[in-house]
Amino acid sequence: MYTVAFEKAVDHAMLYEVGGFWKLTPEVEAGLIGTAAQKKAVGYTNDPHDNGGETKFGVAKNANLDLDIKNLDWNGAKEVYYRRYWVNGSCDKLPGRIAVLHFDGCVNHGVGRANKFLQRALNVSADGVIGPATCAKANASDAIDVCNAICDQRTQFYKDIVANNPSQGRYLGGWLRRIDEMREFTCDLTRNF
Repeated sequence: MYTVAFEKAVDHAMLYEVGGFWKLTPEVEAGLIGTAAQKKAVGYTNDPHDNGGETKFGVAKNANLDLDIKNLDWNGAKEVYYRRYWVNGSCDKLPGRIAVLHFDGCVNHGVGRANKFLQRALNVSADGVIGPATCAKANASDAIDVCNAICDQRTQFYKDIVANNPSQGRYLGGWLRRIDEMREFTCDLTRNF
């Protein structure tokens, strides 16, 4: 059911959403959070300083109000990523490298904002709706140039968040590291998507 690009995108996203120790085990697949180790393994947090609110597998309650985050298992989380971010972000209509980076932006910034980052990188009208013109331009563009332009915008977006709300500065290093690593991941010419 899922494409190779989606599988790579969601697996890579887990390195940021859960942590570099991400590994799918039976406990993780079940979404168990009874112990501190289990919470860490699924990335379960409820940090009052994090604007996303309660989060598990990187799925934030504030962006998914209809979900029971505590009881979310991996299959449910993966389906959320597929339906709400991959398909809603039109990643399935974009070339591999761009699709993987755009998916990360959809997860991290929301689909509408990520769509505008993509459209500005392509120099098309940034209305936040990925339609035929945006897809055609993405498929005709140099994927590396587009990925770099998206990463540049995302970097500035994070810096602007901190400039407007210095309390969010505690997250800036991680946010910028994520962008740098996504740039490296998607611009690596030896990698196939």
